[in-house]
Amino acid sequence: MNTLPATLTSVTASEHLSLLTVLVGEDPFYLLLAQHCHEPIGTSLTLVFKETEVIVTTTKTATTANIQRALVRTIEQGKVLSQITLIYQATPIVTLVPTVTLATLLIHEGDEVYWMVQPSEISLLRETHGI
Repeated sequence: MNTLPATLTSVTASEHLSLLTVLVGEDPFYLLLAQHCHEPIGTSLTLVFKETEVIVTTTKTATTANIQRALVRTIEQGKVLSQITLIYQATPIVTLVPTVTLATLLIHEGDEVYWMVQPSEISLLRETHGI
């Protein structure tokens, strides 16, 4: 799982949904939660999202609210899936892509790319206290 530290900056809520705006460093991210958010503005949060939900592209495409730039650290090519490790704000972001897709990206270690994750695919990492 990928994690990013964030700070809550705003909440737009209906009865059962919340759209959270958070900052990761100075970059805005948006999360769509199927619950009402009760956290106060300014709260520190941890965002979490799966490696299979990260989309990598070489051009900026306005297909989601969450698109950021990163550097390709490593590429590990497999038969079916390939792992790309990106560096975003000194934090590794790992993505798993079909190897056939990797071949069409034409990227190399050290390249700058864009990465995206849909607002509905980001969750909040909650602390657990006890069992």
